[in-house]
Amino acid sequence: MGRGRRVGAKAVMRAAPLALLLAGVGCASEEAALDMPPPSILAPADMKDAIAVKANTAPFDTYLEVVRDIAARELETPNPDAWDHGAIGHNMAIAQANAVLAWLFDDDAAAARAKSILLGLPTDFETNQTWDVNIRMPRVLMPYCTAFDLLRGRGDLSPDEAAEMQRLVTEVTAKFFDKFVDTSINLQSILGFAQNNHPIRTAASIGMVAITFPDHPQSQLWANWSVSELDYLLGPNGHYIQSDGGVSEGPFYYAFAYGPAIAFLLAMRNDPDKASRVFQYDCRNRQDADPWTNHGCQDGVDFTFDNPLDDPGSGLFKSLDWSLNLRLPNGYRPPLADANFLHHNGGAILTSFGASGHLRWDVDTAPPVSGDATYTWGLDLSAHHLVWVNDAVEPVEPSWRNKFMPVAGNAVFRSGWGADDRWLLLVAENGSARKTLHDHVDGLSFSLAAYGEYLLLDPGYHKPDELDNAVTADGGSHNTLLIDGHGAPEKGLLIDFGDADAFLENALDGDALAYAEAHQSYSSSDIERSVVFVRQRYFVVADRITTTATTPRRHTFRLGGWAGKDVGGTFDVWAGSGDPLAVVSGAKWERERAGVDVFLAAASEGELTPIAVTVAEPPYTPGAAPHVGAFDRERNVQDHGVIDGDVTALAPGFLSVLAPYRVGAAGGDDAPLVVTRLDAGGAGAAFTVESASGERELVWLRRNGADTSLTVDATVFTTDAELTVVSLNAGFALMARGSEVTRDGTPILSGSDPVVLSEGAN
Repeated sequence: MGRGRRVGAKAVMRAAPLALLLAGVGCASEEAALDMPPPSILAPADMKDAIAVKANTAPFDTYLEVVRDIAARELETPNPDAWDHGAIGHNMAIAQANAVLAWLFDDDAAAARAKSILLGLPTDFETNQTWDVNIRMPRVLMPYCTAFDLLRGRGDLSPDEAAEMQRLVTEVTAKFFDKFVDTSINLQSILGFAQNNHPIRTAASIGMVAITFPDHPQSQLWANWSVSELDYLLGPNGHYIQSDGGVSEGPFYYAFAYGPAIAFLLAMRNDPDKASRVFQYDCRNRQDADPWTNHGCQDGVDFTFDNPLDDPGSGLFKSLDWSLNLRLPNGYRPPLADANFLHHNGGAILTSFGASGHLRWDVDTAPPVSGDATYTWGLDLSAHHLVWVNDAVEPVEPSWRNKFMPVAGNAVFRSGWGADDRWLLLVAENGSARKTLHDHVDGLSFSLAAYGEYLLLDPGYHKPDELDNAVTADGGSHNTLLIDGHGAPEKGLLIDFGDADAFLENALDGDALAYAEAHQSYSSSDIERSVVFVRQRYFVVADRITTTATTPRRHTFRLGGWAGKDVGGTFDVWAGSGDPLAVVSGAKWERERAGVDVFLAAASEGELTPIAVTVAEPPYTPGAAPHVGAFDRERNVQDHGVIDGDVTALAPGFLSVLAPYRVGAAGGDDAPLVVTRLDAGGAGAAFTVESASGERELVWLRRNGADTSLTVDATVFTTDAELTVVSLNAGFALMARGSEVTRDGTPILSGSDPVVLSEGAN
């Protein structure tokens, strides 16, 4: 049933008769103004003086500058032949900005400009030709309501002007509601199958009109549906926000949903009559298909809305931390699922409701975005920042580095929060976390950034056909494993999600070593992918495959990076033919500031001598998967370099070292690492990894029947573990699926847990 609480007595929203409303919005005389209902949509009226004062101090002067810039824009002329949401939304942002300036600084000229824009709202909504205009409506309806509320509170509106504004915006809203909510085929095809930003944005915009104009005959109907949607989707039972904060459609579209949602939640919280507001559940958009079958919604049952802003432990707060946890070193969110690079607009607003200073830090250190998009993507929240960012909460860098979120299906490894730090995201989603229109078939995939560059990539969101999925959506576009050329089942349309559940397990955090593993099953095989973050400097990826197949198949380690083809930079393929101990297998991707060397080896049960990985670039068609990607802030569609590392075997394993480096670093720990393959037999694979600073590690993968001993520089290591990482000179060690590691017969690591880690002397 969501977060709402049922109540026993039937009631309705406050509904002031129109005559009383008009009596309270008379001309701008002092006497009439005394009867004005105070503003509440953006902020309670008693906050005005404090906001006006702090607007001249940092960082609020930055937010105010954005408001002033928007207020000064030239109006756009809407298309006279079709209701033009783009131009109208542009103009409504100008109206809102001017109304904010009028309210805060008693600017009569700004009030006059805002009023003229509101009175010019076209009402021929039925002529709109945009199939998904519903997600464009927050930019029209929500600033309209905010501006109206501020002008009315100032006493700028005559009774006739207020009545006309109400008529205009409610006429548009009635047509909008009729098309997208009351028309069942549109409701199901556009909102029902989505259960994501589509109903959230639709509900927030309609709900804002409902609470701004409670005397309208349809206001209760609109409010019931809108609040029912937001209560469910933002609540613990809506399958949109997971219990650890992960959002099913990824960080890009969540940021798109969040703007209207937070603006509506603020308006609901500011409502002076919120304590007496009662709604009735409207269940028309609840779904009885997986994963939404347990909604429990009952039409017409009374409930009061529990605003998630009032609970710092709610999914809303957790979702902001999840988004921050994913943050790339450059400040953008990664292009997980259907996504381009983007920051998250509006998270710092939660500092007024109990959130910590890391959300202020996040917005204060956000990368610059063209125009005002830093504060307006999804919805113009520049004024909301001005009002609600809490200056008593100091911006602080997050106190943690690595973060493992098994319900969301995300493991994030990072050396720190600076622009040059090392970062890797491992994806392993299951259930509600992956069952959404915007999800990708990307279980087991990873992406990597280091030294100011995005290096090993998620391909982002390239959708040349609006009637189909993004061409980057299926497994073959991602850094994952293919069996006979196939990954997990491909994504179908609508709620045919394809894919297969993947699970994040056995995560361990440490300073010298951090570990997590992802599990997924497809093509009659179980795949276990481990990631080890070594010395906060480089990454080890170890893949183990078990299968019910009875004949050898082609297993492919696919990897794409942001260099080569259209992207530029350096992309070199290391073919790895010949002696596997003498010839490097893997590739290099290098950009202006950084590059990454990828070293690849394989092991297979029953092999007596080291086996080679055949590395080559897969067949290339410009603009097609797996080479195509679209994720940068400009949404450019570009091709990049991709490799396939192939081994034909029944159930092989892959061992790879992902070694980023700073371009131009000739010494020290940021210089290219020296990675050397060792002879661990054909059922094993091993590398030593050495830095220019002298740190050195052994990385060792064993399959069934592999040798249990390995000699490195006259030192004999023994283990029964599947995966071992041991420092040769610094005292840390890790083993997965084993009981002991010894050095020259002396145990250095032992235990019965699936993964054992030690950072002490060995």
